[in-house]
Amino acid sequence: MKRILLFIVFILLPGAESLLAQSGGKIVGQVFDAETGEVLVGCNILVKGTSLGAATDKDGYFYVLNVPPGIYDVSAVMIGYAEDVRQGVKIVSNLTVRLEFRPRPELLVGEAITVEAFRNPLVQKDLTYKIQAVTSDEISRIPITTINDLLVQQAGITRQINTSPISSLPVFGQFATIPTDGLHFRGGRENETLYLFDGINVSDALWGGYSIDPIGEFTISSLETFSGTFEPRYGDAMSGVVNIASYDKIDITPRFKVKMFTDNHGIDAASQNTNSGEVFLSGTLPSVKNVGFIVSHRSYSTDGYINGYIYPEYVNSEGTDKSGKPKIVPMQYSDTQFSFGKMIWNINEVLSFSLGGYYAKANRGVYNHYFKYNPYGTPRVNLEDNLLYAKLKYILNNSTYLSLSAANYNRNFRSRVFDNAAYYDIRPQNGTAEFSISGEDWVYFNTHFNRGEVSADIFTQLDKIHSLGAGITYDQLRTKLARKNPDGFGVLEDYDYKPVEISGYLSDKMEFDDMGLIVNLGLRFDYIDPARDVLLDLRSVSDLEAPLEKADKILYVTPRIGLSFPILEKAAVRFGYGHYYQYPDYFKIYQGTFYLDSKNVYRPNPQLENTPLSDRQVKPEKTINYEVGIQTRISDDIAFDISAFYRKTSNLIGVSLNKTQTQEIISVLGNVDYATVKGLEFSLKKHFTKNFSAFLNYTLSKTLVSTSILFERATDEARTFPANWDQPHFFSGNLYFEFDNGFGFAVYGSASSGFPYTPASGGRFNPNSERSPWIHSLDLNLFKKFKYLGMNQELFIQILNVPNRRNVWWVYGDSGIAGDDANPATSHDYTNNPAMYGPGRVIQIGFKLWN
Repeated sequence: MKRILLFIVFILLPGAESLLAQSGGKIVGQVFDAETGEVLVGCNILVKGTSLGAATDKDGYFYVLNVPPGIYDVSAVMIGYAEDVRQGVKIVSNLTVRLEFRPRPELLVGEAITVEAFRNPLVQKDLTYKIQAVTSDEISRIPITTINDLLVQQAGITRQINTSPISSLPVFGQFATIPTDGLHFRGGRENETLYLFDGINVSDALWGGYSIDPIGEFTISSLETFSGTFEPRYGDAMSGVVNIASYDKIDITPRFKVKMFTDNHGIDAASQNTNSGEVFLSGTLPSVKNVGFIVSHRSYSTDGYINGYIYPEYVNSEGTDKSGKPKIVPMQYSDTQFSFGKMIWNINEVLSFSLGGYYAKANRGVYNHYFKYNPYGTPRVNLEDNLLYAKLKYILNNSTYLSLSAANYNRNFRSRVFDNAAYYDIRPQNGTAEFSISGEDWVYFNTHFNRGEVSADIFTQLDKIHSLGAGITYDQLRTKLARKNPDGFGVLEDYDYKPVEISGYLSDKMEFDDMGLIVNLGLRFDYIDPARDVLLDLRSVSDLEAPLEKADKILYVTPRIGLSFPILEKAAVRFGYGHYYQYPDYFKIYQGTFYLDSKNVYRPNPQLENTPLSDRQVKPEKTINYEVGIQTRISDDIAFDISAFYRKTSNLIGVSLNKTQTQEIISVLGNVDYATVKGLEFSLKKHFTKNFSAFLNYTLSKTLVSTSILFERATDEARTFPANWDQPHFFSGNLYFEFDNGFGFAVYGSASSGFPYTPASGGRFNPNSERSPWIHSLDLNLFKKFKYLGMNQELFIQILNVPNRRNVWWVYGDSGIAGDDANPATSHDYTNNPAMYGPGRVIQIGFKLWN
């Protein structure tokens, strides 16, 4: 710990003014007199809607640092000259936008402002790693229902699909209800991604992942995803980073937006009883133009497309009963709420303060085919998130700023059929060989996660070449979990730990304008105190008197490097390399722990069945990432990007077997698994000009793992096989047209390889050697924009799965098809699991209203 403190002191001692943390983007450029061509000294550069700005130096150069991601108007203002404005400047985190201003001498008072629509360069020459960034305007052009739909349209990101029945998963599927981000970045496992909201870490360190679905479209100013060799500022992530930037401007004129849609239009075959409403408002406090506010709210609910059934009388294995009509019960429903608010106070030209936060909740159902005719016997999943943060930014001088932040993030997760233990005894467990008739699923989780975080970042543009920086973050966590057996409510796991994490980074971005070379160098450190006691010898787990010791504290340092070099004026090649560590989700670190009242200590539960115990020392999981890419401009509005990547992952959490001192076999959860991923990504993008925009993404990849499912022991620890989520080919594309009369349409389509499965014949020695059919989707959005009573309005019809294709998620290993296995003793009702298929056609109608 002393070494850590010394390192921290080294960072923050004098000299730190030459260090940096670039959470936003950077605007640089030069200002000239439009008539004489001479540089203008002391010209003010303003980023409209913010307090950000700069003044030109003796050479006419300027730097505007840490601009939040989004789209802005930037102006050059100087006495004696007409204001010169660049509209629509798109800012992306950690990247540089170059502007040139040429204001005209102002001959008459009030002379017209010179306005020029700015087009960001199609080849971003300082891009040393792949970033996929979309703004609020671009989001509005893509047919989506939730923000999660937007992520899976990007190259290298695929949705998690369960490719086997929940009841067949290890531990009888109990852990199938736990929260997850449901995404795979470049072949990685779920929850290998860091999620940031306005720069604040909102990843759940207990379970992993983040619930992005509840967030509304209007809340987001920019959404950025990093899926390759990202910078050292971002840590505790092996596969990717998702940076969500909320609306961050002060609007002197109040702004108002409303969006609503539903699929309740009378066509039952194209409806999932979906309703969504969203509202947004921004402005300033009365008579106080330097204090702005933003509030937004979204409410969304859907029944989903998979239902259960309750018959009036006993139901046989075929699921039929002639005595009455069944009651339909949604089993894959989703109800979410998201409320956001932020205040921005530009105190003066060098100091700004913001206070923000949100509250989100979600109620979801998880389909278990065994409970098809006993739908109320399945657990209800409840998630609650809330975030409160404060940020202070201080501009030390024209090229240096300091950023301080403090935040508190909470996430509560509950998964159970009943809150009251006594209710589990009312209905006895009863079922056939195929379906449950009465009783409940054996799932009971009640957990709480909290992160108290403080961080400090400092940045300086040292000169025209070097941007130096550093940051440090301190996290005090709380991980509280109770897992019980509903049959008797015996405690399986029960703990309340308070681990500590400290992280920091150093970085230098070098921009050699003369040759065009960009170099990103960085170093990151992470320190973790898991704050738990472990057995001196795990084999003595049955001995409640066995001695304990403190688990080792962990310190690791990771290097990162990125290069970009232009090829002529139309292309740039890049290279990235880095080491990325991620400490396992804490439920894995503390797996199997319970509180022993008689000893007043936490220790492994010797009575725990079916679930492994955590190893006495668990290391961080590790990935080494390599990336090579080329971006090129095909025309004035079309750009192409190709990336080749390789990922080597080790120390993944997996299950091995061990013997106790009494020769009993126990399962141990530790760093035993590994994986490799290699692939290519192709991205073609047509920017919005001449009434239309488009993009096309293609990913070619191969993901090999030693195991695919948590708590599943590797068949052969010496070999790898295709992961359950491996899809070698994945295409996605969007075409958006908007005509001058306000009519328009957007089409989104995707096609991907089917998921692998293990054939019954010979599959033991060749897992996941066969594949399900290809998966296709086609969505359409038709709209008409118009103005009425001074307000902008839009009516739209959104059709999801236009061809009503029945996509197959998974098949039976013995038959190779969905719906029927090769066993003549099983009924079709049992084998025809609706979770094997994707959703059918859905038609949504709605409107938008904004000023």
